[in-house]
This record gives sequence, C-alpha cells and structure tokens, in this order.
Amino acid sequence: MPALIFIVNLVQKCRMDFTLDRGAELTYRVLLAFFPFVIFLMAAVGFFELDEAAFMQHVPNIFPEDVADLIQSFVADLGVSQSRGLLSTGLFFAVYNTTNGFRAVIRCVNRAYGVIDPRNFAYRVLLSFVLMLMFTFSLLFMVGVLVFGAEIWHFFFPEAPMMLFNLVRIIGGLAVLTFVTTLIYRLSIAQKMRLREILPGAALTVTAWVVASTIFGFVIIRFTQYPAIYGSIAGVFILVLWLNLICIILLIGNEFNAGLKMVADGRKIR
Repeated sequence: MPALIFIVNLVQKCRMDFTLDRGAELTYRVLLAFFPFVIFLMAAVGFFELDEAAFMQHVPNIFPEDVADLIQSFVADLGVSQSRGLLSTGLFFAVYNTTNGFRAVIRCVNRAYGVIDPRNFAYRVLLSFVLMLMFTFSLLFMVGVLVFGAEIWHFFFPEAPMMLFNLVRIIGGLAVLTFVTTLIYRLSIAQKMRLREILPGAALTVTAWVVASTIFGFVIIRFTQYPAIYGSIAGVFILVLWLNLICIILLIGNEFNAGLKMVADGRKIR
C-alpha cells in the first residue's frame, strides 16, 4: 500500500513539474543534435579510414528497427566523407545542440528537487558540455564493444563460449549506461547528493529504456500504420516518438529519485 501511494504521488509530482512538456523540449534539442552527430560520426569513420560496414551492421542492435532503417538510409545517402569541413560542421552543430539539450536536463533535474540553481551561466554551459562528452563517450564505448568486443574476447579468452561473452557484453553495457546516467543526475543537481541516493532512479531509467524501446519497436512494427500514413517521412516521425519516449523516461527517473529523497526527509511529495 505505501508503494502504491508513492506511485500515485509521483505521478502527481511529474504532472506538477510539467515532465511531459519538459520531455518535449528535451526531445526537440536532442532531435536537432541527432543527425549532425551522425554526420560527424560517419565523417570521423571516413577520416580515420575505419570500416563503415562494421559500425552500421550493429545499428539495429542499438535502435528500434524503423529508427535503425532511417539511420542506415541517411548514412547511405550521405556516404562516408573524409572532408575536414564536414567533420568540423557536424561536430559544431552536434556540440551546440546537444549542449543545449543537457542544459535543459539540468533545469529539469533541479526543478524536480525544488532547487534554485545558483551556478552562473558559464558554469552551466561548461557542465552541460562535460555531460555531453560523458554520454557520447559512453555510447562510443558501447558501440566499440559491439564492433570489436568479439575479437578482444577471443584474444584474452580463446576457449570461453560466445554465450558467456554475450552475457558479459549485455551486463557490462547496461552497467556503463547506468553509471553514466547516475553521474548525469548527480552533476546536474545543484546540491550535495550521495551516489546511492541517485542510483535507484538511474537504474530505473536504464531498465525502462531497454523495456520501452523493445515494446516500442514491437508495437510500431505490428500494430501501427505509420508507413502507410506518413509515407517516406514515417521513419522521421517514429524517430521523434522514440526520442520523446527516451527523454521522458530520463526525466521520470530523476523525479523518482527526488520523490525518494522527499520521503526520506519526511516531506510530502508535492
């Protein structure tokens, strides 16, 4: 019964903190950064003469099917470029828009705790840049594990079964993403918080990302008619829906942590 009361109060808190509206704002920021980042990533692949196919074949393992198809189609139209101009342009827009997105995350995190952020504008910009780098490198690390993990595993453990490697890869990837999400929550809040106070919401967020993305892909493929309705732009529409889902879950995970802290402090969840 206390758990049910907590959930009801948490839903009310999310409504009062305009979580859905903030999620839409964050989705807009992330969407602006999404394709410039893909351009930058593929330009980097071409610049360093890496195997484009090795990266692209793992895209369906990271994104829902329709989103993966959109990315693969976009990359196929784009081509792998070694242009420094394309590299720098993609980097600039990705950094600018993603940094703005993380500034929105910082605002939402502090609002959930009822904290007025006293840090100046320059500090928040720098912090959002650091958060962007953390999240980007975590994603690149996980992509690197997907692409090169099997070779590394065979080098160190030549006799170990691949099933064990797949299990380690999944658990390791989730652990890295949970750790990075915990740090994002921790650094965004403008007050002292212990990591153990933030870890529950981060774990909830990552778990919900995996479950929601799986269900999202299943529902989109089998129970909707978006391709018939939206035609050639169906992939873009599905991408927006998926990003909105991911952003809202990120904010709800933080609201969950804020609710737990209010209960621990003997305060009523507003």
